Amino acid sequence: FVLTLSLTAQEDYIITIGDQVKSISLDTNYDILVNGKKTKVSVTKKDTLNYGENFYNFKYIKKHKISKAQVDEDIDQIMMMTAGGSGVLVQNYGSFNPTMLQEMMLNEITKESVSYGYKLDRQDYDRKLASGESLRVLKAVLEYRGEIETYEVSAYGRKDEGILIMTMDMDIDTDTDGKNMIDLFWKSLNIN
Repeated sequence: FVLTLSLTAQEDYIITIGDQVKSISLDTNYDILVNGKKTKVSVTKKDTLNYGENFYNFKYIKKHKISKAQVDEDIDQIMMMTAGGSGVLVQNYGSFNPTMLQEMMLNEITKESVSYGYKLDRQDYDRKLASGESLRVLKAVLEYRGEIETYEVSAYGRKDEGILIMTMDMDIDTDTDGKNMIDLFWKSLNIN
């Protein structure tokens, strides 16, 4: 086959057609000659993507990148953040149920701000997931001189496994990017 490039861009992807391999870019038009016939080809990423682990899955917007780290032997962590500091963090525990860690996690992430002078308003609530489970969400709204930071911590567990969830909504994200990320996460979160 013959592949010709219409535009020049960073080629981060590889396409294989038959036994031919070619580096390509997203959202770039290519002309491919297969059996003497010219065909236009482009590769595009969906606007909404799925992320999944054995225990849970959720949807996210393509512009938000997910980073993953192994915190401990049986603890994996994923994180999505905006440039303004809003984000979602999920810790997946493979050897114990983390529901007992919720209050401790919320206290740890708010104690410095409270000691600095932020006013803390607890607004805990119950949330039903897309998969049907009901979670208790510990919510702390911190306010200082008109600046508002909102933290939510929740967990779901079974015997010897579970997830600990934290969302951070910073007032800096004036374009609602962080709110949209968090809303889509909560609306699409499924426990497997």
